[in-house]
Amino acid sequence: MKQLLFILTFPFFLTSCNGQNKYFEPTGIIDKTEIYIKNNQSWISLKDKESVDGYTRIGDSIFGGEIFCNVEPLKGIDIETFKVLAGTSYAKDKNNVYYPLEQPCIDYMDCGVCYYGKIKMKSANPECFEYLDKEYATDGRNVYFRGELIRDADGESFKIIEGPKYFYFATDKNYVFKHNKIFKNADSKTFYYDKSDKRNIDQKYEHKYIIGDKNKEWEYIPPHTINEIKKE
Repeated sequence: MKQLLFILTFPFFLTSCNGQNKYFEPTGIIDKTEIYIKNNQSWISLKDKESVDGYTRIGDSIFGGEIFCNVEPLKGIDIETFKVLAGTSYAKDKNNVYYPLEQPCIDYMDCGVCYYGKIKMKSANPECFEYLDKEYATDGRNVYFRGELIRDADGESFKIIEGPKYFYFATDKNYVFKHNKIFKNADSKTFYYDKSDKRNIDQKYEHKYIIGDKNKEWEYIPPHTINEIKKE
């Protein structure tokens, strides 16, 4: 029985090993993400075999994510106008704005890869598109967080609330936003974060920030815990 099992499985591994030689494995790729971030570069046009934020140009094709195991290049990209904003994962060409909204993974027997799947951002105008901060961006009309459209956000009045690394709050004329969701309990016109408040804790393994408006105060513990502070 053991001999029969070996006979049945051996051709599979032989086929798998032979198939590995067919995989596309590019060489000479240079990741320049950190270089462009340090040099405060704006939108970067990629050169051949240059990679920024996971976008890689090979010849006249743009790949997203890992590019082994015969992953195909991104479709619908205008190579002549394609640019990447280093350190943000946002990219654009004359037609669209892009962000790695989905990153599917393929796990073969002898090769595994994660690549950029869905990347086209909904309704984003590349001519007016601007990165704000904290992974927020706008085209003046729409507002986006990590590439996803924030419904009900007003692009003209949208502002980022400055804060530490793990602090993601913004306001517009109508709402307060935490990440891409409306924080319904807060008043957008008077919402604040005071970095000098001694109750704030910003340490390596502990983070707590005090936020408030004209009516209430809250204790915010990243990423999603918000507790109202009762007045004595």
